[in-house]
Amino acid sequence: MKKIIFLLLIITLTSCGTFNKTSKIDEKTGLFPAKKNKIVTILKDEVVKRDTLKKLIIVPNDEYSIEMTKNLNYFDKILTFEEFQKDIISKKLDDKIPSVSDRIGLKNAYKHYGPFVILHFSKERKSNNELFAGLSLYDPNKADFIYQSEILVNLMWDGWTDQGTMYPLFNSLIDYLNKQK
Repeated sequence: MKKIIFLLLIITLTSCGTFNKTSKIDEKTGLFPAKKNKIVTILKDEVVKRDTLKKLIIVPNDEYSIEMTKNLNYFDKILTFEEFQKDIISKKLDDKIPSVSDRIGLKNAYKHYGPFVILHFSKERKSNNELFAGLSLYDPNKADFIYQSEILVNLMWDGWTDQGTMYPLFNSLIDYLNKQK
């Protein structure tokens, strides 16, 4: 009995994993080094103008998001939400863009600041109690997501790891970005 408990403890500890190690894109594949068997489901995939899409992306205020987005080598400019708000103020647009916390404020920001998209991460437990992680791009001009993907997070076997969760999501984003005209 002690051996079984010990084995279950080892499996649990080694499968939980973390996602905090950024990676560069492999020059041969053009992708991040993800586990091969991980399947990303694309929920939304709208074609947009490449020139508009790549001008600016707003990312969450954490180093992982910043580094992984930089490693995509796609966007001309990357700002965190905090940097974005400071830039709006420095350009004296705060009277035209009083808030970027809702759809109307983001639409105003797009109109007065210029084109940008927002990188969004999500996690959700579905009705069957399975956990999914998601990565999306929000277009404030359309006031909707232009790209959404999700991946099943199997906490027992894969854990929530870079190679099993985040890299496959970013690889699906790379595929999406490469398809834009």
